[in-house]
Amino acid sequence: MERLQDVVVVGAGAAGIAAARTLIPGGIRVQVLEARRRAGGRAVVDASLGAPADLGAAWLHFAHENPIGDWASSHGFTIDEREPDWGSRGCIEGRRLSPDAIAAWDAAMKRYYGAIGAAARAGRDVALTEVLPQDAFRARFDAVMTWAVGAESREISTVDLDAYAEGGPNWAVAEGLGAVLADAARELPVRYGAEVTLIDWRSAAGVRIESTAGTLRADAVVVTVPTSVLARGQPRFDPPLPARHRVAVEDVPLGVVNKVFFAFEDGALPPDPVFTIGTDGTSRTAHHQLRPACQPLAMAFFGGDLSRELEVRGELGAFAREELRAMFGADFVAGIRGELPSAWGQDPFARGSYSVARPGRASQRAVLRTPVTPRLLLAGEACSDAHFGTLVGAWESGVGAARALLGSEQSGGGRIQLP
Repeated sequence: MERLQDVVVVGAGAAGIAAARTLIPGGIRVQVLEARRRAGGRAVVDASLGAPADLGAAWLHFAHENPIGDWASSHGFTIDEREPDWGSRGCIEGRRLSPDAIAAWDAAMKRYYGAIGAAARAGRDVALTEVLPQDAFRARFDAVMTWAVGAESREISTVDLDAYAEGGPNWAVAEGLGAVLADAARELPVRYGAEVTLIDWRSAAGVRIESTAGTLRADAVVVTVPTSVLARGQPRFDPPLPARHRVAVEDVPLGVVNKVFFAFEDGALPPDPVFTIGTDGTSRTAHHQLRPACQPLAMAFFGGDLSRELEVRGELGAFAREELRAMFGADFVAGIRGELPSAWGQDPFARGSYSVARPGRASQRAVLRTPVTPRLLLAGEACSDAHFGTLVGAWESGVGAARALLGSEQSGGGRIQLP
């Protein structure tokens, strides 16, 4: 392939920003086309309640190796290095569990993940429900899966979940993680409000990209559109993507998680952050956080079927208020003065929150990151085996696609640095 001169990047989320920031120092002319009127993709901050609220991605996962955290710390953002209370899930219905109850839950989690890992090592790429016991802790575990993966246990692959990397830490950004992504995109050549409608890759010499902002020709294109949008035929490819890529797009859809933020009257919230599960009697419950990223807000977090259903009915806030009332009383709920829900399932440029491989289809992530041609590549968190569902996974994928175009992609070799 002749040396590249011009590359179009479709999407200004983490993968698109990373791809552009990797290509430009390599002497490539880059144009990023973004359908939204902002950068960040599934990471966005809304301050309409009087404090920054991350409606999408909110955590610097794997913070010690996260290039987005490097950007945040070097550009004046405030990082909260306190670990969230995820490991123990030690508060249910607003009450702290006893040490014995926490130990019993920890033991149950080890059993569950042990069964999942054993299935994966045996090559059994099946739904979690086929390998997990139906015991006293299953409803709580299934709820955790809806928040962590955005899907029900029956929809999650053992092999895919087992491949997810262990470890942390997980840090928050006081100004909002979405603000960090917007800052990283600030000086890039991004055309906003440019929804790509057609990618014509018939010519071996290059590609033609049609968008609502006009038509571009380039040597190559990196497409960072979420899989659930690609599965709807948006944008259209001419010729269509190869069958193996079309199947992979269908097999790694986006699960749906949603949030509702609440603003309160002064003095209504406790002084320190609180994490609590609404109830452990059913998987159809929310995970609540008081003072997320130390902000004077409360947040309810929903996943899976419950998230989809409540979003469509416009009832996320009502459900969360009822759980808050049950946990903290009517006076606490009476202190709410504002409400802000997300709606990722119906977002036309996302159609979900983060990717989940269907049972039996964990290997399809590798297909997604395989170049369609040397001039047409897909990128995004769905392409990552170990960091799917995270901004760091999306960033790494964007860097990998750009390096492939530059002819300098390297496997291994340590941490990917921020270009």
